[in-house]
Amino acid sequence: MIGFNEETKTFFLNGKNFTYAMRVNSDGYLTHCYYGARVPECDFRYFKPEWVKSFNPGIPDSKHIYADIMQEYSTAYLGDFREPALVPEDERGARVADLSYLSHEILPVKPAIGSGIPTSRGGETLVIVLSDKNTGLSVKLFYTVYDEENILTRRAEIINGTGSTVTLRRALSATVDYYDSDFELMTLEGHHAREKTPEFTKLHHGRTSIGNIRGTTTANHANFTALLRPGTDEEKGEVFATSLIYSGSHYESVEVDESGRCRVSTGINPESFAWKLENGEKFETPELALCYSNRGLGQMSRQYHDFFRNYVINPRWVYTRRPVVLNSWEGMHFSFDRQRLFDTIDALKDSGIELFVLDDGWFGARNNDKAGLGDWFVNEEKLPGGLIAIADRCKQNGIKFGLWIEPEMVNPDSDLYRAHPDWAIAVPGRPAVPSRNQYVLDFSREEVVDYIKKLMYKVISESGASYIKWDMNRPLTENWSYALPADRQGELQHRFVLGVYSLAKYLTESFPDILFEGCSGGGARFDGAMLAYFPQIWTSDNTDADDRTVIQLGTELVFPMSSSSNHVSLSPNIRNGRIICADTRTNIAYGGIFGYEFDVAKYPKEEFERIKADVEKYHEIDDLILRGDLYRGCNRTEGNECVICVVSKDKKRAFATYYQALNPHKQNPRFKIPGLAGDKIYHIAELDVSVPGAVLSNLGICMPRVKKDFASYTLTLEAE
Repeated sequence: MIGFNEETKTFFLNGKNFTYAMRVNSDGYLTHCYYGARVPECDFRYFKPEWVKSFNPGIPDSKHIYADIMQEYSTAYLGDFREPALVPEDERGARVADLSYLSHEILPVKPAIGSGIPTSRGGETLVIVLSDKNTGLSVKLFYTVYDEENILTRRAEIINGTGSTVTLRRALSATVDYYDSDFELMTLEGHHAREKTPEFTKLHHGRTSIGNIRGTTTANHANFTALLRPGTDEEKGEVFATSLIYSGSHYESVEVDESGRCRVSTGINPESFAWKLENGEKFETPELALCYSNRGLGQMSRQYHDFFRNYVINPRWVYTRRPVVLNSWEGMHFSFDRQRLFDTIDALKDSGIELFVLDDGWFGARNNDKAGLGDWFVNEEKLPGGLIAIADRCKQNGIKFGLWIEPEMVNPDSDLYRAHPDWAIAVPGRPAVPSRNQYVLDFSREEVVDYIKKLMYKVISESGASYIKWDMNRPLTENWSYALPADRQGELQHRFVLGVYSLAKYLTESFPDILFEGCSGGGARFDGAMLAYFPQIWTSDNTDADDRTVIQLGTELVFPMSSSSNHVSLSPNIRNGRIICADTRTNIAYGGIFGYEFDVAKYPKEEFERIKADVEKYHEIDDLILRGDLYRGCNRTEGNECVICVVSKDKKRAFATYYQALNPHKQNPRFKIPGLAGDKIYHIAELDVSVPGAVLSNLGICMPRVKKDFASYTLTLEAE
């Protein structure tokens, strides 16, 4: 997996299907050699491409120029004018670092990030130390190979050994160089209720960048990129992808230089970041997961899915069957009292629904979104007997109880804010910027996080809940803290994220048998780091089945179906008024962790009566959702139809879904089923026919014509 050739000073990191190679050149720089399909170990010194040299500065005491070398962790202002990974500023204002190889070691077990940023679990890890011999600044680069998943993780640790203060103006997780730029860039863009829509951009000279300075992952741009070779589709072509395991402001760019090379840069967004390092201190960047696929986007997705399931998501929950929930939000919003909750819970008895989630509105003066956040005590006027009375009512009806929280926020109309106005992120002398009538608590301050830890522990331990939905409904603004001096205000956003991780770690470890679900106005904080605490995340506030075909596609390009929380809601849809039949709303929600959002009093009787059978069907396939491989046929970003199939690892079982948006007024649908074993015969339960897998994948099966819009089919397949 990890090897070093002493003679050529070359490192080889080999996965099942890829090789990542770098070497120490004659000038002492750690240079990138190769990343791509697996190749034999060789002496890369034979490969001497010529780059554009005119007016590019030379390396002191060397015949080479900086533009010739592709540094593994690049710096700025010396002669490599491409995007840098590191920009340290010394007390004089100089922003130069010249990093050369110092040493390396191979550790048997992957070390954790000491500051508390989640990382993937792992074994053998290469650590390379680079040093600036002029100043004493050093960088440790960490590499871990996940060979079966064809994943390589990278991160950096910057250590100040200069004897004085250094301010990091930029500290990315990684830069990766490619010898050419014959790629299309794939990103995931969107907004609230339209998360993770695939977007494709042809590379051009200069920088193409995405990211945000909102303080959280956000729905607008996912912290993901993929470089696609021409002609790449679901099952063919080379893909080089990155997914940042981080929940704050992020930055991704691809730069094409004058020689046609391209460089991918990823990490914390430098626009909203600066970090002061005293002598002897270190800064650790988030981890980046690089994925190589030589069989298209489908293989990329399956490799990322296995990586997150095997090495990121809590083993306690990753393969544990999840309860089918009814969440109160779309059905009730803030308009409930104890009797309405009791009536709802009583109606759920024997329905098939297994857990009732009480969403926003149960605490403080929280009868709308203008008051109460931060006052985490039960509104006894609204709910006499407290939460435990609701939990007991659930228990009496044979279901479990779940609870919504939003611990990072505060309303100005709250006891907490009146007592501690300085605990909210704001700039003195300026009017505070509201969003959703709330402010963000300053989680860069330990005393604030510690206070919320105690409150949340008390709430959860006394609630009777077995499920917690953790929401976060606004970005960070102002970016100023009472607790930080002027020269450290650039640290606020990252310190805020560390505070979130500290609270999440504390609560999930304090309540190991409670299932935590993440949420951020839907899927705005759906990232690998949050999956370390929340095995499932609410994918979007948009529950419309047609919109969800695209939202779930984008989410599941990177993250496993078992992490994507999907609910059936009323029709017409509360968000867009679209009318879609119950079959399709159910079938699309089956593509992840299944649940419901509705008002029991308004839910059509015939739809309520089918819930038990729909839940039973889901439990027949939920092991496939938890463990299986996802294959995509056509998808809604390309046309009117979409096809997905989740297949067991041994290829013996499969569950396939076909969806058409508009009735095309043509022949009946031809449904090709991807991912099946060509040499197996599959029995299709719904049609009572048996067909070879190769035929189903290449010819397909003809389904009865559906003379309506937004129609769907599901098929359950088992090898004979």
